[in-house]
Amino acid sequence: MVHRYKALEGEALVAHNLKVLRKAARLSQEDVAERMTRLGFKFHQTQVAKIENGTRPVRFDEVIGLAKALSVPPANFMTEAVAGPDEPDYELQEAGFRLQAAQLEWRTAHDIEQGAKARLDEAEREYDEIAERLAAQGIAVTVDEPEWYPAPNSKWDPLRKAPSADR
Repeated sequence: MVHRYKALEGEALVAHNLKVLRKAARLSQEDVAERMTRLGFKFHQTQVAKIENGTRPVRFDEVIGLAKALSVPPANFMTEAVAGPDEPDYELQEAGFRLQAAQLEWRTAHDIEQGAKARLDEAEREYDEIAERLAAQGIAVTVDEPEWYPAPNSKWDPLRKAPSADR
């Protein structure tokens, strides 16, 4: 976060940070209002616009909510002015938001992968237990590997079209 020459305080600082951070994160005012609503506030796009323009007072709990909606530490959101579009750090700040979004996306995908792996392991364990139990009872069990189908048009797809030279 960069310190500005013109000291901003209170609601003016929050308004500045809200507008700059929202734009840097490529969120619309409607997006911010929706996030605030999910956090338990009754918010509308016009309220976000009025806060940004300094025509609507903002409560302390709303400031905390706005910081959370923008994924920034509330202390920084309320005490430090972030770089505006005319400042050199703005581009870096935008890249930081994109990096943060990509990291969140990766963590989410990793969590999904871990959950799927745990469910696969559990299903395999259950299948093996049932097959062993049936075999112990003298019931003939044939264990066939399940048919595996590649993703359509993946490099393993036998029906994949070869890249044509006339494209």
